[in-house]
This record gives sequence, C-alpha cells and structure tokens, in this order.
Amino acid sequence: MRSTAGKPPERYGFEDGIEDKNDIANYVSYESLSSTYKAFVASLQSVEIPRDWKEAKRDPKWKEAMLEELAALEKNNTWDLVPFPVGKKVVSCKWVYTVKQNPNGKIERYKARLVAKGYSQTYGIDYDETFAPIAKMSTVRTLISCAANFEWPLYQLDVKNAFLHGDFQEEVYMEIPHGFETKEIFVWSKAVAKGMV
Repeated sequence: MRSTAGKPPERYGFEDGIEDKNDIANYVSYESLSSTYKAFVASLQSVEIPRDWKEAKRDPKWKEAMLEELAALEKNNTWDLVPFPVGKKVVSCKWVYTVKQNPNGKIERYKARLVAKGYSQTYGIDYDETFAPIAKMSTVRTLISCAANFEWPLYQLDVKNAFLHGDFQEEVYMEIPHGFETKEIFVWSKAVAKGMV
C-alpha cells in the first residue's frame, strides 16, 4: 500500500498552511457594488429554500406554490391520473424550489417545479429522442446587439409555466408527486375541476 493513499496531491492546494490562499474572500469583494445591488445580493440568502417536500409542505407559501404548479399541469392536460400499471416502469419525480425576486431583492413569488427523473428511463425502451427547447446564448446576444444598434425597446417578462406541446408515441408513467399521495391528489383533482385551487 502506498504511503500517500488518501492524501490529495500538492497541486490541489489543500496541504497545511495554504487554506487561506484558497479562500474565496481573497478574490471576491462586494465593495465596488452599489448599495442597491448589495441589498439585492444580501437578500438572496434571506429566504430558506426547503430541502425536501416534507419541509415545504409545512410552510403555507411553499405549499401554495406546489398547488399552483399542480394546477398548471392539470390545466394543460399534462397527465391523466390512472391506476399503477402492472409490468410497466414508472418514472419517479421530485420537487425543485426557487424564489423569484425583483431587482430590489423583494420576493415576487415562491416557485415549485415538479420534475420527472428522466435519467431513470432507458433509451430505446422508454424513449427514442430528447429535445431541450432553449435558446443559444449567441442568438440572445445577437438580438440584444440588434436592439442596441437599432434603438429597439427591450421588455422583460416572466413565464410562470412553459410547456412543450408534443405528441408521445410511447406510454410514459410517472409516480404521483411526493406530498400528494393518492387520497390527497383525488381531493386536489376535484378542487381543480371546481376551480377552487
């Protein structure tokens, strides 16, 4: 067995006495920021993001954000609630939480997204192709450059929910979202149908 096993090589800078050299505070400073931007940066840490759905469900703001996400998915006919299919692979899902803030650092809204764990699917069995509807940064830069050169006005908007409307050839099954098990999701579905959520 080698005598250096389990010790990082010197080139990584983790050996004794060099920790101060690697401290990020030596390279990043907020001194040159305006007071408004300093307040914004400080506010980014003011809201605690839930670690999991159990923690989120205890806070009414996060629970409302989760219900809003489910209502949007229901409104867009994203899924049908069906019994567990025997012999089919079911994709699990998870909640992702973020806070939307305005330029002053004030909270605009709490956002909860339901994300399918697509990495658990198998190519050729569960799917045949993938698609990510995002704009290339070079396209965004070109548009901003044109706006600056032609003095076009620029506007910003926040999209609450974006859906890729495509037709599946495959059957895809996803488990019921955590925190909204069967009994609750049926109650929630009826509430959505009546327009209560």
